[in-house]
Amino acid sequence: MISGGVSSCIEKERQALLDVKANLTDPGGYLDDWGSEGEKMDCCKWTGVTCDDTSGHVIRLGLTFYHLHDPYRGFTGNFSPSLQVLNQLRYLELSYFDFQSNPLPNFLGSLSNLQTLYISNANLSGPIPHQLANLSNLLDLDLSNNSLSGSIPFSLGYMTSLTYLILAQNQLGGVVPNSFGNSSSLVHLDLSQNLLNESLPSFAGCSSLISLFVANNFFSGSMPDFTGCTSLTELDLSGNILSGNIPNSVLQLSNLIYLKVSHNSLRGSIPNFIGCHSLSFLDLSSNQFHGNVSNSLGQVSHLNTLDLSSNSLEGVISEAHFVTITQLDYLDLSLNSLALDLNFTERVPFQLSTIKLQSCKLGPGFPMWIKTQRQVTYLDISNAGILDSVPDWLWNQLQIGLKFLNLSSNQIKGKLPYMGELYLHGSPGLDLSNNHFEGEVSLLPLTLNALNLSGNKFSGNLSFVCQLAMFLTFLDLSNNSFSGELPACWMNFQEKLVVLNLSNNNLSGVIPSSLGSLDKLEALYLRANTLVGEVPESLSNCKSLRFVDLGGNNLSGIIPEWIGEELSELYVLDLESNRFSGRLPSHLCWLYNLQVLDLSNNGLFGNIPKCFDNFTAMARKNFRYDMSKHSYSSYDGSYSTREPSRRGCLYTGPCQEDAYFSDNAWIRWKGTERSFGRSILHLLKSIDLSRNNLSGNIPDEITSLYELISLNLSFNRLHGEVPKDIGRLKYLESFDLSRNEFSGHIPWTLSELNFLSYLDLSFNNLSGRIPTGSQLQRFDYTSYTGNPQLCGPPLTPRCGISPVVEKKAVEEDEDDFWKSYYTGMGAGFAVGFLGISGALYLNRRCRYFFFVSLSHMKDWIYVTVVVYFGKLERKFRR
Repeated sequence: MISGGVSSCIEKERQALLDVKANLTDPGGYLDDWGSEGEKMDCCKWTGVTCDDTSGHVIRLGLTFYHLHDPYRGFTGNFSPSLQVLNQLRYLELSYFDFQSNPLPNFLGSLSNLQTLYISNANLSGPIPHQLANLSNLLDLDLSNNSLSGSIPFSLGYMTSLTYLILAQNQLGGVVPNSFGNSSSLVHLDLSQNLLNESLPSFAGCSSLISLFVANNFFSGSMPDFTGCTSLTELDLSGNILSGNIPNSVLQLSNLIYLKVSHNSLRGSIPNFIGCHSLSFLDLSSNQFHGNVSNSLGQVSHLNTLDLSSNSLEGVISEAHFVTITQLDYLDLSLNSLALDLNFTERVPFQLSTIKLQSCKLGPGFPMWIKTQRQVTYLDISNAGILDSVPDWLWNQLQIGLKFLNLSSNQIKGKLPYMGELYLHGSPGLDLSNNHFEGEVSLLPLTLNALNLSGNKFSGNLSFVCQLAMFLTFLDLSNNSFSGELPACWMNFQEKLVVLNLSNNNLSGVIPSSLGSLDKLEALYLRANTLVGEVPESLSNCKSLRFVDLGGNNLSGIIPEWIGEELSELYVLDLESNRFSGRLPSHLCWLYNLQVLDLSNNGLFGNIPKCFDNFTAMARKNFRYDMSKHSYSSYDGSYSTREPSRRGCLYTGPCQEDAYFSDNAWIRWKGTERSFGRSILHLLKSIDLSRNNLSGNIPDEITSLYELISLNLSFNRLHGEVPKDIGRLKYLESFDLSRNEFSGHIPWTLSELNFLSYLDLSFNNLSGRIPTGSQLQRFDYTSYTGNPQLCGPPLTPRCGISPVVEKKAVEEDEDDFWKSYYTGMGAGFAVGFLGISGALYLNRRCRYFFFVSLSHMKDWIYVTVVVYFGKLERKFRR
């Protein structure tokens, strides 16, 4: 074979290749040497083309030119039908193309000599053509990382020459053909990350199968039978819905090196893996295994990676479990009910690089056996019941090579030592949250990648932050006693900082404008401090912001219009309990991602903008992905992993460990303050404008927010009628209009809100009958009290009956009434007396008229009385 030589290529194949080029755009200029000019006539010399040195036929076409730093320099276009002319092709690679969601052409099945076909990462869609089964000489087929859909053609399993099949990372559905389980030729099969379902076929008898990857699908039922799969070395069934026990056929695979069945529903006790003599990687995490861990696990002598996390295991892990596991490098027993009692009488038989023991019992003293682990790069002993102080040797481990240290959620006490002179390899992460650390924070390791000191008793100012280098991606100092002003050095972290949480401290002063330099910032928490001044306009540069909580401060000024204009990614905006004034800017309506808006307890006035129906995320279900999670790098370094690649090789190289921070928001929910976080916040759709001076009507447009769950407009001066279409908010659970000036009837559509569990319409001017129905009558009468013209259950038994009022409230109202009555009567008497006396004293005619009238009145009374008694006397004489 030649890639250029003395013989020229065949003319019709040269024309076919030129037609292939004509159907492609080539921004990288890779095919510039393909042409018809004299020096370009020989296609066997063209880039990516290989010809047979005897026949001159094109036998190899490899056009994959992927640039890691510029993937858009690849080819874009369509499949040329002229490819059929190259009927002697043995190798065809078109990976990292952009075929613009076009399907795989059926004519590829006519390339009967093809032995290798690689078209991965090529933006393909549609079904896999069954004509590919006609390629009787095909050995390797890779169509991974596209958008292929439909079912897998069962005929692929009958291709007797096919040894290597990768269909991973597509949208293939349906079942796995039984023919795959009976294939005598398949060596490597990868169907991971599709939509495949039902049960897996039996693979009994697949004696040639070496690697099987079917992770992250929807397979259910039991694990398949692997009897006779004597060559199987790698098996990944993780991320499915498999149940039952691990079958004995798996436990007898003597050549098995890699077994991953995590994130299923497997149950039972941890089985005996002694029959798997070669097992090096074992991941049983996130299942339903229970009971004690047998000592027999310690007899799997080649074990390098052991992950039993997130199960229901219990009992004690002792040194007997590790007697012969001298090659153990990765240990994860997190999120079980295990206690570690490791008292090695001699040297520790292993040197771990990764130790994850979250929620295992290690305390109350600090586990001293960790001191012997000189190669550890990742250490998580959070929530481990440690009541001790941190020994000095652990801080020194940071200098030796520790990349991530998590001591959170213990009861560790003491002060942090001076660590400014530690020379670190890479950029480690440090999580000391939720402990009893105290005192001021001196210099920390300068190259920290992530720092979490929240939930302690630290004090002093934040000057130490300015000593940290640019690598910082995550900073959480919340729930401490830090004081002083915010530092002004935030431009140091503009390239990487994703999450900044300084909530619940004693910080004061203004928000520094340098915060606006944080280009990558997604979550900003400054809640519950004593910050003053206006929100700096420089924050408009933080266009990645999704979560902003400035509540519980003394911020003032108007709510800036640029929040709506520039921060289009916001899904939570919390400015409650400050001193903001002015009108609600209509520019907020541009925040189409907004799910939570809390502007309560400020001095806002004016009308509610009619454009609130632009809050698209409050009107549509699952409008976008979960925005409440923020990915950041918890440490930056290098490591080795035993995770296999798609072609079965191992990977060693640089690593950035991704971690996730879940937002947490304080919302006034059903009358009380409540914290929403993790899996709940992204489902919440809430508007709270309570405790302001808003006036006008509720705009009808607000009833278009069909997914709204909570609406609180209480303690304002809103008036008019409650919107008649309020019943369109079918998912409303909390509705508070209390302490306003609403009038008219309660809309009958309100009784159709089946999810409504909190309602407060009290102290308005509502009138008429409360709409009947099971929904509104189940609320307490206090939901309606303070509306004198409102009647009906539960406020009164029926209309026409005085409303039920609490005895205490009646007594208070009566006292207030009589106090006002007596006060008014006394004031009226005094004013009347002084008015008459003044007129008699100052006006002579008035005085004369008054006394003459008084004399006449006296004479009339005298005569009337005498006549009356005279008549009475005559009557008695008779």
